[in-house]
Amino acid sequence: MPGVHALVFDYFGVLAQQYGRCDEQIMTFIEQRLLKKYRLAVLSNMNGGSAEAMLGKYSKLFDEVLLSGELGVAKPDERAFLLAARRLGEFPSSCIMVDDSELNCTVAEQVDMRAIRFTNVENLAQKLEKYGILSP
Repeated sequence: MPGVHALVFDYFGVLAQQYGRCDEQIMTFIEQRLLKKYRLAVLSNMNGGSAEAMLGKYSKLFDEVLLSGELGVAKPDERAFLLAARRLGEFPSSCIMVDDSELNCTVAEQVDMRAIRFTNVENLAQKLEKYGILSP
């Protein structure tokens, strides 16, 4: 997809599934298929914490880890998505938001981001292939 420079991932429901532990499958996918090709960020409604506490060894994969407690605004507020793009140094139109919430995806699209509603890694890969981001 021309013009896409960054992907922004939700934490709970996308990167972390059960008990807030990182999902190995999605992290491996990001590391093997997206790392060093795109700027990567986490946008979470968590109040606080550190990238290392949330992501452990995977914290190095992300250029930015943005928490609502630090931003002062939470998804689905439009400002959260705009701040994520700004922190990545990108226009919203050059970002894709990956979230398990339909509402968050809708609001991301309202600020000119592209959005993918996450259900599983296979579905994410198919949608990114359709956008021309990944080769089949």
